[in-house]
Amino acid sequence: MKHLLKKLSIAGGGGSKKPKPPIYKPPVMGELQYGASFSYAETLDLISDGPIEGLVNANGKTVDGLEMLQGIYLDDTAVAVTTDSNTTGDELTTLETETIETLNMELDSTKGVAFCSEFFQELKESFNRSSGGRITALNSNTAGGIDSDEGTSDPDVAMVYLRETKNLFSSRFESLTEPLLPAAISDFAAYIRGFVKYRGSAGAQTFQWYLNGELQTGYSDSNAAFRDDSRAKGTLGSLLWADTTLASSKFVFSFQPNLKFRGAVEGPFRFNRNRGSDEAIFSQNEAKINEIVFDELNNIYGLFANNNQQGGNRLQKELALRALNRLNFTEDNANNLIFNYLNPEEYGGVIIVKVEDSHSNLINKSILDGNELFNMTTFPVGSQNNFNLIAVMQNAGMRVTDVTCPEIRTDGTLNGKMHGFLIFEFPIENDSVETFAPTTRNDLFKYGEAHTYKIPKEVISALSDLNSFKYAKTLEISEGLVQTDSTVNNFNTTNLKYNYSNVLAEFKKGEETQDVFKYFSKVFIDHLYDRELFGPFGTARAEGNSNTEAGQINTPQRILTNRSMLTRERVLGETATNYNTDLVNGLPLNEGSDDERRDARNRQRNYSNWGENSFANFDEKEIPIIHTVYNPNVDEAFVTLDISALKDTLIKDVDDVRTGRGQDNKDLSIGSSFPTVLNIKVETGTILENEGLQKHKEYIYRIVALIEGNTLIDIGNPDYKAATGREFIVQLNGADDDLNYLSRPFELPESKSKNKLVLSADGEVGIEAGTLEQDSAQKRYVKVSKLSYETNSALLAKSVNVRKITEIIKVNLPYPYSAIVGTKLDSRAFGNIPRRSFDCKLKKVKVPSNYFPTKNGRDKRYYKNQELFDNTSRRDKLIYKGDWDGSFRDELIWTDNPAWILYDLLTSSRYGMGSHIDSDTINKWQLYKIGRFCDAVDEQGYFEGVTDGRGGKEPRYSCNIVFDQGQKIFDAINTIAALFRGRTFFSNSEINFVDDRPRTAVNLFTNETVKDGLFFYSNNRRDEQFNCIEVGYRDRFDNFSPKIEVVEDEEDIKERGIFKKKIEGIGITSRAMARRTAQHQIFSKIKENQQVAFTAGLESLLCKPGDLVIIEDELKTNVANFGKVLAVDLEAETIRLTNQFNSSSMDGVLSVYNPTGSDSYEELELIANSRRQRYDNFTVTGIGSDSWSRYTGEYGFSGYTKGYPEATGSNDTRFEQYAAYTGLAESGTMVYFDTVVTGWIFASGTGEGNARAIDLRSGDLISESTGAQTLSDFNTGKISVFDMNETSRRAASPAPTFFSGITNLETNTRGITESELSTQSPNQISILSVTGSIIDQDYGSIVSGLSDPSILPFVKLGSPAKFERSQASPFFYKVISMQEQATNEYLVTATKYNTGKFNLIDKNISIEEEVDTFSYQVAQTINGVTYKTLDAPAFDNVTTGVPNASDGTFTITGMWTGVSNATGYNTVLGLPNGQSISEFITTTGGEFTGLNQVGVYNFKVNALGNKAGSAGDAYFDSDYASSGIFVLYEESLTFSKSFLDRITIL
Repeated sequence: MKHLLKKLSIAGGGGSKKPKPPIYKPPVMGELQYGASFSYAETLDLISDGPIEGLVNANGKTVDGLEMLQGIYLDDTAVAVTTDSNTTGDELTTLETETIETLNMELDSTKGVAFCSEFFQELKESFNRSSGGRITALNSNTAGGIDSDEGTSDPDVAMVYLRETKNLFSSRFESLTEPLLPAAISDFAAYIRGFVKYRGSAGAQTFQWYLNGELQTGYSDSNAAFRDDSRAKGTLGSLLWADTTLASSKFVFSFQPNLKFRGAVEGPFRFNRNRGSDEAIFSQNEAKINEIVFDELNNIYGLFANNNQQGGNRLQKELALRALNRLNFTEDNANNLIFNYLNPEEYGGVIIVKVEDSHSNLINKSILDGNELFNMTTFPVGSQNNFNLIAVMQNAGMRVTDVTCPEIRTDGTLNGKMHGFLIFEFPIENDSVETFAPTTRNDLFKYGEAHTYKIPKEVISALSDLNSFKYAKTLEISEGLVQTDSTVNNFNTTNLKYNYSNVLAEFKKGEETQDVFKYFSKVFIDHLYDRELFGPFGTARAEGNSNTEAGQINTPQRILTNRSMLTRERVLGETATNYNTDLVNGLPLNEGSDDERRDARNRQRNYSNWGENSFANFDEKEIPIIHTVYNPNVDEAFVTLDISALKDTLIKDVDDVRTGRGQDNKDLSIGSSFPTVLNIKVETGTILENEGLQKHKEYIYRIVALIEGNTLIDIGNPDYKAATGREFIVQLNGADDDLNYLSRPFELPESKSKNKLVLSADGEVGIEAGTLEQDSAQKRYVKVSKLSYETNSALLAKSVNVRKITEIIKVNLPYPYSAIVGTKLDSRAFGNIPRRSFDCKLKKVKVPSNYFPTKNGRDKRYYKNQELFDNTSRRDKLIYKGDWDGSFRDELIWTDNPAWILYDLLTSSRYGMGSHIDSDTINKWQLYKIGRFCDAVDEQGYFEGVTDGRGGKEPRYSCNIVFDQGQKIFDAINTIAALFRGRTFFSNSEINFVDDRPRTAVNLFTNETVKDGLFFYSNNRRDEQFNCIEVGYRDRFDNFSPKIEVVEDEEDIKERGIFKKKIEGIGITSRAMARRTAQHQIFSKIKENQQVAFTAGLESLLCKPGDLVIIEDELKTNVANFGKVLAVDLEAETIRLTNQFNSSSMDGVLSVYNPTGSDSYEELELIANSRRQRYDNFTVTGIGSDSWSRYTGEYGFSGYTKGYPEATGSNDTRFEQYAAYTGLAESGTMVYFDTVVTGWIFASGTGEGNARAIDLRSGDLISESTGAQTLSDFNTGKISVFDMNETSRRAASPAPTFFSGITNLETNTRGITESELSTQSPNQISILSVTGSIIDQDYGSIVSGLSDPSILPFVKLGSPAKFERSQASPFFYKVISMQEQATNEYLVTATKYNTGKFNLIDKNISIEEEVDTFSYQVAQTINGVTYKTLDAPAFDNVTTGVPNASDGTFTITGMWTGVSNATGYNTVLGLPNGQSISEFITTTGGEFTGLNQVGVYNFKVNALGNKAGSAGDAYFDSDYASSGIFVLYEESLTFSKSFLDRITIL
């Protein structure tokens, strides 16, 4: 082959010319094209242990589908740009609306649309169909009463109610007073809202319902509910509603709650969760839906398949492919598309609405824009919301998928026919409670759970508004490849913009049973060759006419130079014949190497014999490259070719060459390069023992292109989905009609082992001894051959290398508990593999059953600005939904609340402490209180938030940590606890928690109650009193880049100099949280710089670490303001104390010791699971009579009243306690339940004195004796006038009237209330106001005029008591540790604590303490003049003004409450540079102007007194009150770099 090698080096056929770079889209040459190469790089990145919530965009919203690319970063740049449009409310953007209005066509009356709307309109009436809208309250032929554990259908509507037993009762010591329901662990007690009948203006419509695929008959208004108290768990296969039979329905509704179970083992104690595999209820729903839509999908697939071939309708194929791609179509078939697409774990509710077959509005309408189709979508349109209905649905958490495809002609006009359907999916709400059964020992046995599965109110509202479908134009979306388990909402209502092109991504969330990767399920093993392929060489002379088809032999195959030389049909297709040689099966017959042609003058010229005397001249066969496959796991392979030159050269002009593609014909001149042909064969087979080759399959390809630089071509690469390759490559043998031949890997024969298998005596298969070899698998091969002949022609170039052969191993691995992102990158967009990073919400954890921090992927606790917070509805700020019963949500939920992350670490048996501790020993009630504080919610659970430092809102504490270095679990627990300034400790056989937050003192210690009457004090060293803190954090507003926040106490720095400390803020991701952390550190080191230790008796056990105590030390204050109780006179309502007191130095506040004990963990469990329920608030509207108008208005929950203690059974509709409500507008009005008269009462609060319990009077209102146990029941009954003289308390006249005047009854709740729950020990001291006198006795003194004499019987003799010292703050200390020193002696260590520091840290409100003057008496009378010190002013606010546009300066204004007897005020503003300015004013507000420094300002003010009073009182100046404010005005910043100011478009 030296003749070839010499040609390349001597004649310059290859040379050292640099190859042309790859280009994005090869330019066309007629209907052919230039060749260009590209390849992919695949990566799999393990993000975290799973399961995780998912990827998020820059707004913190969970994203999936195409939007998932907003959370994937390449070299720190997001693949897709995050826009604000995906966080808007219930309206489309203006651009989206304008685009739709340019082209939209209403589809003909779709029955499915009407049925869908009517179905959900009827569900709106559920509350009127039964008491509280409950399923168990519906009429049924099956015996059974109302189950009070079922949640009410208000505002969300229940469709399924299930009870399950998890623990069987042991009758060894006691028995149950009622049977368990269900009785067996293997059963459910199942209740279904089966009968749904629309009764509106459009005419009655009864919907059929199907259980396990069977039509359920015999259901009506009198038998509306399905009831089965003992339904085997495995027999709830599918649940659907439809307008008629499933096969012919236009509307189908599938309901599949996310509830899994395992096989049960009967036993006396516990459900065996280790037996069997997880199963889900109604798990056959997906298969049923797949059957229902199969015909429609098959029609669409047919439109694709029938046109996915030469001569097919390109436009029809594209429309069909768009519809199928919305279901993640892989171009195989449509058999299981729906089954694989639906995601019941996230979207349990699925609605299918089919379109009609024909639509008059579509006929002859064009959807073509030039040569390309418009981006079209079938929209749901609402009666009220119009096109905005899709935005309403998405905002309600729904996923809407358009799977419709119209039929289109080749000219781009529609023929009026349409196939397909729309899918509406939504998440199902679950009200889950733990179930209890009463026992003969008068306690409760916790045996299971009750689940009420509901359709959210917002979903019902959106679907009931559905009015029609319209086929409309939408915004164009850039092409991208994406695959994810939680798939995309396929409505293109967000105009995604991309920073990169051609990025494929697939994401797995790390579930235990997640699916395998679709695009990353194969391992590619590259074997590099970089060897040139040599074809055969022939010495025979060319014969025949070179200008006619099939006119030559013994010559290289080439394209004839004529008008058809650039036409695909004539040169590329399998039947193409515009070649100089005859073809058999697409390959040239009698090809050779002698290039002889006729020029423009019809002269015969030879262009290959120029070097015949220099080169060897003999025939040679092709020299293939044979790759040996050793690995028996390899199933397939593909080949990468590197074509460096593929071209021919014109030796004459050719005029009027047809170019196709709608372009004009053109003339080609002599010397022009044009495409030529290259034939390649790939063969697979087995290598025999004699080294022979046994062919398995062969693949032959024709390549026609113009290539002038190195071009890589993958043949058989399964990831190759582009159509560009088919523009210049065709398979000549066995090509599939679907044109996917380039992505079909080369099939290898099955690998066979040489080892001999034998059957042992016990039936096991093994390998015969002596036959085991290391190289036991039969070798296979991949052979690549160049079929085109080599030639020495100066005109032709056909140079090709085999760059690599890639072996493919199928690895269908699900990677359980591993959150992984797979990315595939295009070399045309990336020179090197970029660095990848991901913005995620990571681990999902156990959270309380009433905890809902997110909605529709958006975190309800983060707001970019105050306006967004103010405009968000109160309902959407609800984080803790009602009271907590101590149970946790069935599914794991993402949160960054450190309290629940800590609980997850303590209870997880896979990566935490769950295998070592019992979860019942964890004081979850303390964590619950801490968690609410971290989330910054109010008492009702609504988010209030703290500033994020940028004008927005965020939680008080959050945890954003990745443990990736194998941290010890104890270190991880302490790290997370430190985020909420807390710690974990073991006490009383429980794991307890304490955090640092506002609280009241629970205990009192004085010199008389501690050992030897001594307190021992200590302080931090001077160099430990830090006044400058540097906190390192990762800024979530700047792609989590590391930053440092510096916080200083400037006043302390002026006095002592700088003492700096650096803190690594692990888990801190905002500047504001970093600042709060630093402020807390500075405050604790400077303002709380004192520790105390003392030894006390058993009373110290009434507090624990983290509790606050008051210490009164006479040796420190020189004032004895405390004593012991000597006597309590209940009749005179007085207390006698040891010691005598100077009343002028005491305030009229007395604290007495009143031990209350504390609720145990078990007691809190009982309270939380008591049979009771309440609403937060409601409104009473028109009540039927003007004289009753005083009862109207808003009412709020005020507490529980006694009910029926015996009402503990699940079938008992009564309650152990009833909620009482107080009117918020009319003073004194109440609504409560009275167990004596068995009714709800409207009490005016102006009682007659002879009523029981709560004040009543004749004329108040009472519900009729209808058994209405809840407010919702009461609201559908009658109401009577209350009459004290009647036995029933119901007046005979006027007659009872129907009542339905209670509105805004949001979902009721049951559990423990905020007031019943305490994280610290209950307060052991009571504070009394003293309005009487303090009379000294011979020994001690008597105190009278106590504000609350009712506590006097509980005051113990000998217990401590103390007065508040006048104009001096009490000494609060926080208990750090407690140690037993001796019998009944405990060493207590505590640190100084300021209870108001959170106002300073969270809100920048002054918390100056009153100065403790110790022995100096502030109020003294000298010569008839009493000298007093004025109180310090109390700041109302400190604010900044709008910057001055002309000079960039701004103002700071302070407002405060006026101080009595002040003659004026002195204001001082401390500047960031350490200087200060001051001003005297007489008003209660001051303003400083002309400010331009950025940093911390300190606004101080004190009240000025009249010190020269000659008679009466004189006043000294007060202390200063101060309030800091941090100012950062962009207008006052200077920029070191230029920036774009504005763009003007002319």
